[in-house]
Amino acid sequence: MKNDASYVRLAIHTNHPNASGKVSKSSALPGDRGSGTLRCCSMDALSAVLAPVRLQQTRWAFTVGRTPWGVALSGGKSCVRFHYMVRGSAWLSVDNTDEPDVALSGGDLAVLPLGHAHALRDHPRSASVQFDEVAKCDSRSAVMQLELGAKGAETSFVTACFILDDPLARQILAVLPPVIRMTPESEQGGPSFLENIQFITREVETDRPGSEIVLLRMADVIFIQILRAYLARVPDDGGGFLGALRDPSTAAALAAMHNRAEAPWTVASLAEEVGLSRSVFAARFTQLVGEPPLGYLTRLRMQKAAILLREGATLAKTSVLTGYASEASFSHAFRQWAGVAPGAYRKQLREPSPGAD
Repeated sequence: MKNDASYVRLAIHTNHPNASGKVSKSSALPGDRGSGTLRCCSMDALSAVLAPVRLQQTRWAFTVGRTPWGVALSGGKSCVRFHYMVRGSAWLSVDNTDEPDVALSGGDLAVLPLGHAHALRDHPRSASVQFDEVAKCDSRSAVMQLELGAKGAETSFVTACFILDDPLARQILAVLPPVIRMTPESEQGGPSFLENIQFITREVETDRPGSEIVLLRMADVIFIQILRAYLARVPDDGGGFLGALRDPSTAAALAAMHNRAEAPWTVASLAEEVGLSRSVFAARFTQLVGEPPLGYLTRLRMQKAAILLREGATLAKTSVLTGYASEASFSHAFRQWAGVAPGAYRKQLREPSPGAD
């Protein structure tokens, strides 16, 4: 295999126990429709869950390392990072996990969705410097430039860092492994993902006018494509929220609730929506998602309400958009969920945190 990024196929490697790629037939529950609608339903649900999610505070870097070299990146809450190896090779080590060191070569993409501190080196025993100590960013540039090491063999890679502090996305991030490695070896994935990664690489390398807005928009696309590729490898019996997205009936119910959170859903109407009996649907949903359908719906509505209040929506508008017949009933539900009334919640958002300038 060539040690560069000219490839058209992707494989996903992870030590996560729920991502073996094997599909279990024994995990089927009564009322299964079969796998014919699996891909459509799971993708629709993923789109519905992620539709309002936007990556924030994106940072990009282009690094050239010459042997020996190493760079360490600190951990960060709600921070999603990826490293795309343009050419050369590197070793990735992740702090505070059981993950072994990961060998990366040209064309590989390493995703760290949980914000772990980590380091990239030309060799596992090479010393590393802190990223913030060596990163250089022109005030007119959207991309930081790094040059590391001495005069040996050269490796170059693109690094992206996104802040994803969104309650609707946390349920997906929470079940992802510390590292997702995507390599050029499998028939999974497709040209569109490759083309987008290579397009981003060119934008980062050349840093042309308008790159900042281009990279911001492309970050959303790449993040969703990474999740979609990983989701395709999770077995049907994987469990957790990703398993729910792969199950046709549960995925359809999730899509319906996310698309129409304000609708007067009941367990019976959701079951009818996905073509199952009430009891089978409730049991299946609870098993895969980890909470009953109406419990999930209430949490979804409150998360949506919190976003609306943060954006300045009135109490009346928030009540309507989250499916409550009156401001009083919404306020009661919100207080039970957040511990404070909607007005007090909005006031807390406006007040500066203690010690702030």
